[in-house]
Amino acid sequence: MNFRTSIILVMVVIITSFTMARDFSFRRQVIKRVEIDGNSYFNDGKIKKQLLTKPNRWYNIFSKRKLSRVNLRVDEQQLEKFYAQNGYLFTKVHTEVSNFKDDPTKAIVRFNIVEGKRAYVESLEVTGGLADLNARLYNITNRIQPGKPVNRDVVLAAGFKIRDFYADNGYPLASVKPEFLFSSDSSRVTIRYDIAESCFVYNDEITITQEGSIRMNENILSRELLVKSGNPYSRKLNIESQQRLYSTGLLKFVSLKRTGELKFIGKDTAVVDLKIKVTCRKANFVNVRFGIKQHQDFNSILQTSVRWGNRNLWDTGRKIIMEVRNGIQLTKSGEEKTRAIKLKDLFSDLKFKPVMNALEINYIEPWFLNYRMPLSVIVVYEPRNKNPIINKYYDRLSGEVSLLREIDRYTNLKLSAQVEFVDIHDVKKEEEEDFRLEGDNSIRRRISVYGQRDTRDNILIPQKGSYSYVSLGYVGHYLGGDFSYIKGEFYWSRYRYLLGENIIASRFRIGMLEELGDNGRSGSEDRSVSYTHLTLPTN
Repeated sequence: MNFRTSIILVMVVIITSFTMARDFSFRRQVIKRVEIDGNSYFNDGKIKKQLLTKPNRWYNIFSKRKLSRVNLRVDEQQLEKFYAQNGYLFTKVHTEVSNFKDDPTKAIVRFNIVEGKRAYVESLEVTGGLADLNARLYNITNRIQPGKPVNRDVVLAAGFKIRDFYADNGYPLASVKPEFLFSSDSSRVTIRYDIAESCFVYNDEITITQEGSIRMNENILSRELLVKSGNPYSRKLNIESQQRLYSTGLLKFVSLKRTGELKFIGKDTAVVDLKIKVTCRKANFVNVRFGIKQHQDFNSILQTSVRWGNRNLWDTGRKIIMEVRNGIQLTKSGEEKTRAIKLKDLFSDLKFKPVMNALEINYIEPWFLNYRMPLSVIVVYEPRNKNPIINKYYDRLSGEVSLLREIDRYTNLKLSAQVEFVDIHDVKKEEEEDFRLEGDNSIRRRISVYGQRDTRDNILIPQKGSYSYVSLGYVGHYLGGDFSYIKGEFYWSRYRYLLGENIIASRFRIGMLEELGDNGRSGSEDRSVSYTHLTLPTN
């Protein structure tokens, strides 16, 4: 094949590809209108909200809404599901596509709906299973109420939850079959759950396998497990054990599964082995941060920090984190007045003046006194920090000890004590107290208790659940320091559905502060409410 022939073939391929692309885009018609036909219970607007297929608008300039056969099939299924959630279990939906005014580039999509008869719950029955377990199913089936329209998704979901409930109580092989028993006119339906519990299962041998090149003491992992050999099998405890292993911060992969065949030790009793696979993280880590930010006192600050830590100190699960932080004030050379540094100033002469320094050491004991109650000890030394209000430098040494106790999956309790010491440079001893009350070099010493409960489904965009906390702090007085008061706070919020997909959020907050003693004192920041979430560094 010569060069000329090759060029001709390439041109033919390009032209053919271009033609095929034009034909494809031609078949992808722009959606001019979406029509709904056959609906009586829901109006057109309610139904169109469920659809992926939407008409093209004038503002869809860069991305026109075009016909998609895949979206049409998804919309048909979604509409049938939507109707089934509202008692219409026999609804059928099919679509028709036609040209708009004989223009083959524009389409009209029509959704034809055959709603059928609406079904209401007649009664709820549970057959099979165990009487003592079936008596505890109310919280699972309470959304299925006689006289209300049948919600197929709720019925099916309750079936899965019943199966999981049996698996949480020693019956991992239980099966649950939901049935719809209709009346003669299909307007009433009895919901029946047929349960086959199978055999009762105990945990037998539990093995831990560490994958990868990094190994650690298995005792650190086994103490986090809620599943024990000889105890009844529990799906819930299996999941919580995995969550506890992840929460140590020592692992990047965890898997807990049944392994091998059931071994029967009786007619209806068996044992099963559990195998835990984990992949460990490196014990040591280093983080470096660098950035420029605006500061209310120093305008522009160059911030640098270097953090080193060990997640598994002495192969015991203990953690230690050391961090060095520096804040350097940036000012323009030759300018006496301090101002904010602009981007163009970074490429000219700048003056660098250290104003904030800190060395922090954080030690965490995850199992204090052999209880899963993390003890955190933090010591911070801040040498030669500048207070711009009094134009003095000061040294601060502070320490905090805290205990965190997990009451249950949603509730935590924290007890902490904090002490500070401040030394202001070039200030007489009798004048130190007056200088400490100006700026960020005062002394606070406190003992505080903090408890929180969080049942929200999502901490960023909650749709249901609640969050609440209560705190009580004792500052100064007999502890010493520049401030003396007692402060209490209570906060409560609740999220729930209201009228379809709308969420209503209710919040309540109250606080009190009482200055203590003849020289009681509190700052403006003390008299403001706070929002704290209990966490401990894991890295």
